[in-house]
Amino acid sequence: MTKIPYTGTNQAEFKEVLGDRVLDPYFCMGLTILSILTDDGFVNVQEGDIVVIDDDGSIRIE
Repeated sequence: MTKIPYTGTNQAEFKEVLGDRVLDPYFCMGLTILSILTDDGFVNVQEGDIVVIDDDGSIRIE
């Protein structure tokens, strides 16, 4: 299992780990939001969220 906190500036780290499953970030109300493709569709990740990548490749947000 891998846990990566989203800081709003570490999009490259997510791209390195998840590749094409990560969309370019966008800005909304002063926050940087990242969209990640999961088994359930796209999920928005906000600054301060922790993305958990399980050993089977599934992704969840804490």
